[in-house]
Amino acid sequence: ITVYYESGKRTVVIENKDHIKMCKVIFYQKNVEKGLMEILETTSKDQFAAYAAKIVKNECETICKRHSDFALTDKTYEGIMEFSWDHLYQDLLLGAPNTLRIVSSMVTSSIPMPVPSKEFHHALFAIGIILHGRNREATTLQYLNGMVLLHGGCTHQDMKRLAKLGVCVFPETVRNKLQSWQSNLDEKLLEVKEKWCKGDSMTYQLVGDNWDKNIVPSYRTSKNSTQSIHLFNVIGVIDRIVIKKEEGTPVRTVDSMTAVDFIPSEGDIDSLQKELTFLVARSVIQNIKQMEDLFGKIYPGHLEHIHSNEAGMKTSQYSLGLFDCDEKKTADVIRLLQNLTEKYVPKKDGEIVEEVFFGGDRLTDEKIQVAQQAMRNADSGLERLEGFISKIEDFHRLMNFLELVKHISYTFNQSQLVCKAIHRLSYNTQSSRDRGTVHYYRNLLNARNVKGEVKNSYRAYKQLYYTLFDAICCVLFLKKFELDSCDSTIPVPQGIKDWEADQQLQWLNDKCGEIVKEIFPHDLFAELQNVLADPDHEENYWVNSIENDNFKCHFCNSRYKYVTSLKMHEKTKHQVNMSAKVQTTNSLLRQTDELNDYLVSVFRLTALHQNLNSAVDMGDGYRVVRSAKFETPIYNRTNKVKYLIGSVHLTALVSGTLPAHQSKRLIANRFINISGGKNNNLSLDEFVEILNRDTKNATHGFQTKDSIVQHSKEFPHLVHAVKHFDAMCEVKKKKRVSQTSFIQGGCQKGFDRFAVY
Repeated sequence: ITVYYESGKRTVVIENKDHIKMCKVIFYQKNVEKGLMEILETTSKDQFAAYAAKIVKNECETICKRHSDFALTDKTYEGIMEFSWDHLYQDLLLGAPNTLRIVSSMVTSSIPMPVPSKEFHHALFAIGIILHGRNREATTLQYLNGMVLLHGGCTHQDMKRLAKLGVCVFPETVRNKLQSWQSNLDEKLLEVKEKWCKGDSMTYQLVGDNWDKNIVPSYRTSKNSTQSIHLFNVIGVIDRIVIKKEEGTPVRTVDSMTAVDFIPSEGDIDSLQKELTFLVARSVIQNIKQMEDLFGKIYPGHLEHIHSNEAGMKTSQYSLGLFDCDEKKTADVIRLLQNLTEKYVPKKDGEIVEEVFFGGDRLTDEKIQVAQQAMRNADSGLERLEGFISKIEDFHRLMNFLELVKHISYTFNQSQLVCKAIHRLSYNTQSSRDRGTVHYYRNLLNARNVKGEVKNSYRAYKQLYYTLFDAICCVLFLKKFELDSCDSTIPVPQGIKDWEADQQLQWLNDKCGEIVKEIFPHDLFAELQNVLADPDHEENYWVNSIENDNFKCHFCNSRYKYVTSLKMHEKTKHQVNMSAKVQTTNSLLRQTDELNDYLVSVFRLTALHQNLNSAVDMGDGYRVVRSAKFETPIYNRTNKVKYLIGSVHLTALVSGTLPAHQSKRLIANRFINISGGKNNNLSLDEFVEILNRDTKNATHGFQTKDSIVQHSKEFPHLVHAVKHFDAMCEVKKKKRVSQTSFIQGGCQKGFDRFAVY
């Protein structure tokens, strides 16, 4: 080869075969670099690898510099809790693309890697550990791993072992980081509070529930027995629907309300019929193939209401941690409310700007009111704990109502509400051989998870009753056309497919509406309304005699705690024996089909339950609070006094005893939406129940109440970190069997037997 220089030329003889190949590549190939790399890859692997390592070293030095804004060096709250593989991936593509390519080639032959995938996660996780070894400040991923390990109850010694390998940071480091974040729990709420105090319309509410845990000792003695811990979990929820304050709105007193205000009116019945028509139509479409083909794509999945546009918005909720409070002790509740009043009730010049709603189950609602009654003689509104308005939430209402459905059935007559046991309980384990009973269908559907108490298997029981509800809907719909089989062809109007969508929906709603009106007639509560409105009725005769929580005799000064005692007194001393005005209808007396009565009663109660449940899912607050009126007579006749009071209290709050804007706020903001979507709402207390479960999982490593209380503000961060880690790594929970497949897989095989009844 002759090489020419400015000063002359030089002839070089190349004898090495590899060098000759390189020269040929330079002289004859277009892609010179690629050809040279292929030769060096086989002839000089060590040198080739050394230069590749040098490239990787330079890239890693660059991205690991201080103040480089690299994803792995951001140790702030947002940097750790919002860390994502995608963010790390983008930083590596910009700052260390060759490093990313080399590591990726170790886990997959597909370059570039599929994103996201298992290989993708493994490669980035490996890079995170490697870069942590180069730069001890690149610990974002290690902090997140440490929180996951702490949440799972990993011992400090095991975490130290893993920290030596770079998987996580030391446990003390994680604890210090969690303690420094305590102010992050309520930071957003306090910002809203400051604006609220200045007259802003943005508001929030608090929701709480008891948090109980039993710690079983490893070695049990008479002095070292099971330790029962009772704490209280509180969350703050920013209202997503802003209700502006209305000045000068009239407020009713509870004394001005009558008993008729607490039972459904004719307008409430009309609304219920429309809502149940929607539920029956959806059930028919989901479970009858012909109806699904006709209406599946055009029938709405969401029942529109006044706040439908906001029902799909995500909500902002913040866990405030565990508080050392036993809900059953009034003194503890008072101390809790005093602490929460000081921090979260908006105040100006020592006066309450506006009350904050405090929600929970019926026990929480009761104890807050008891605490306020105990402090009613204090000097100021703050000391009297008037900064909170207690309210009952909906998940425990649903669970308690389903428990009632399980144990007893009701018969609704057109002219009156008659409540009685229907020859056997709606769910009885001894009725498994009696066709048509709930337990018979439980065995037919092989629903083995339906067992024990409702509170311990709520979703399993709900699935069973909703399955029966769907089956009865299909039976009643087919009977409208005198059919008795799912395989029968329903005689729909000719040319219905060519109709406008509104006309098609109207036809289906008319058919389903006829079913609903037969079972829930317009004058459903007419007789009850007449009784409550009649001052001369026997019940009102006795109730009107109440004075100072005692029943006073109409003829003397005797007073009694219970009305039955007063009745006996007037009967024996004053010869008063009033006969009840009980009216019966011939249609009720002629009713002899006991199994039909039983199934219709189950259907009616389940329909009311599903209506409330769907209202929660769809974020329909007006439907939720209206359902309390339908629950009130049922709770009253079954001696469910605690939840009877809860229903009456909820109805009173939304019937004008609060200012108009507070009443609207109470109705509209009863839900939490985590993922977005109009039908993805949760009740507030259900979210607290979920948080309680997750928090208990995070306390596995603690064996005393003091240690749990000491670290109580850390658990919300651990729960948040684990949920974020699951979402980031696409950790999916076990799939549940959908209700539709549950019905199709079990109920339809017994449909013919069911249709007989």
